[in-house]
Amino acid sequence: MGAGGCRMRGAPARLLLPLLPWLLLLLAPEARGAPGCPLSIRSCKCSGERPKGLSGGVPGPARRRVVCSGGDLPEPPEPGLLPNGTVTLLLSNNKITGLRNGSFLGLSLLEKLDLRNNIISTVQPGAFLGLGELKRLDLSNNRIGCLTSETFQGLPRLLRLNISGNIFSSLQPGVFDELPALKVVDLGTEFLTCDCHLRWLLPWAQNRSLQLSEHTLCAYPSALHAQALGSLQEAQLCCEGALELHTHHLIPSLRQVVFQGDRLPFQCSASYLGNDTRIRWYHNRAPVEGDEQAGILLAESLIHDCTFITSELTLSHIGV
Repeated sequence: MGAGGCRMRGAPARLLLPLLPWLLLLLAPEARGAPGCPLSIRSCKCSGERPKGLSGGVPGPARRRVVCSGGDLPEPPEPGLLPNGTVTLLLSNNKITGLRNGSFLGLSLLEKLDLRNNIISTVQPGAFLGLGELKRLDLSNNRIGCLTSETFQGLPRLLRLNISGNIFSSLQPGVFDELPALKVVDLGTEFLTCDCHLRWLLPWAQNRSLQLSEHTLCAYPSALHAQALGSLQEAQLCCEGALELHTHHLIPSLRQVVFQGDRLPFQCSASYLGNDTRIRWYHNRAPVEGDEQAGILLAESLIHDCTFITSELTLSHIGV
């Protein structure tokens, strides 16, 4: 009876063993698919993407589209968490504040990168290094004020660039020098100042057969407000006449009451349009110079995000 009991327990074991390979086969596809998406990032979804120009059929398993939009990501996901075959990465509508050097290093097949509608204020030089196949980059609607040629290092095949909706009012010559394949750029902002500091852009775009997006509209000066930058002539981009600034603040106000012997600090903030932008202080139409013995302290001007310039003047001993 005991022996019979052993045989009864052993029979199911012999029946189950042949089923194990089938169970493994059923589980294998799911196991292989798991590394294809960043499962450790809950706000990301992954799918296959069909190469452009190919209609019908199933997206190739080697090309991946990763969508991490609409979450609370404070920075881009680590490239090592993303599929090796990622060709599209959507990171819009997050809370990304900055891009460090090599933020996307390892995503060598990436063709489209969407970073719009974040709060990016700093882009370190080399942030896009390793993206040799990238063709579309969207940085619109962020808080970027400083852009240099080093910003766009490592993007030899970039065709379309959108940097509209940021806080810069002008761009320095050479900012796009690292983008030899660039064909379309949108750089419209609510502060864009179409004056002599942007004059270089028109002949540069013409020589490169580059299209300035029709959405790139001038904000200042008022004579060119809402006109498309690409439709202007070089002669219209001048710095003659009264200077129009989108920002010009003086603290404290001129109505502040002070008494003899008081210490009175002033701070002036204005738009920064280029290397020749300066703030100068005047008293009774005469320039003010720093003089510690006389109690006049004039600090060096500071430039913030390549967008604003501030200067501080302190009067240590207010006379009658």
